[in-house]
Amino acid sequence: MRIEKCPNVQCECHLGVSERFYSKKGYYVTKWNAQPVSRYRCRYCGIYFSSHTFKNHYRQKKPYLNQEVYRWYNSSVTQRRLALNLGINRKTLVRKFLFMAHLAKEEHQRRIKAGYFKSAHIQFDEMETFEHTRLKPLSIPLAVRARTGQIIGASVATMNCKGPLAAISRQKYGVRVDTRQSASQSVLELVEQCSKKDIRVVTDNKQEYGGLIKKCVPHAKHEKTHRQCKSAGDKSDRRNKNDKMFTLNASAAKIRHDLSRMARRVWVTTKKPEYLQAHLDLYIAYNNKYELAA
Repeated sequence: MRIEKCPNVQCECHLGVSERFYSKKGYYVTKWNAQPVSRYRCRYCGIYFSSHTFKNHYRQKKPYLNQEVYRWYNSSVTQRRLALNLGINRKTLVRKFLFMAHLAKEEHQRRIKAGYFKSAHIQFDEMETFEHTRLKPLSIPLAVRARTGQIIGASVATMNCKGPLAAISRQKYGVRVDTRQSASQSVLELVEQCSKKDIRVVTDNKQEYGGLIKKCVPHAKHEKTHRQCKSAGDKSDRRNKNDKMFTLNASAAKIRHDLSRMARRVWVTTKKPEYLQAHLDLYIAYNNKYELAA
């Protein structure tokens, strides 16, 4: 591994130097794989460091589990069952989940800035779930590339309960702050970064989408669609053969299947919206086939 700078932020070599600024000072053996790791000493500030100091999993005792968490956390496995199968404490699993979610979010942002997702056809809609109870619903604005199925963005928003449970929700939890507009705007801003000059954004007939798309992606062509019911004489197995939102609907179905907290069962529901957002960030990387270096 090539060492280019000192890890000490107060050292004059922290920004990098041309000559060799360190000397080798032995090694230590890691407990998790019994491999020797070289240690070094900075000639300017005297600080000791190793080749692992510059890695993402620095000071982690079980970094070999990071990829296991990345793979199985997006494969319908619940948090407690995964901790049981890996033989670790649930708190350890949560720390690794948040660590990998942070890496996934950074990698996705890097790829968007690098222009990996330049698209001419985007599908945008919202899916709903709930936080702990159906009296506390959540909305997830979702943007997907129509051709490849890659997810551009997903954001979690709180909303008020609708229908027969609305009065019970207000009585028990009060009026909730509706953040759907700001969450949709943040996703559409990512669409703007990934858009080509002649981009087409397909949505359903929700009235608010027109203004949001015009504000965030002003050069986009907004196309509205609606679900077509199966006619009585149609012998096809598909309910909607000409579904212009098929890619997004398929992505939403996979999210509900692959994320255990989205399965609508009381014992695996989301308890914290920020953890749902982290899980979505992790799933975006998994769905888009990112290799996270951890």
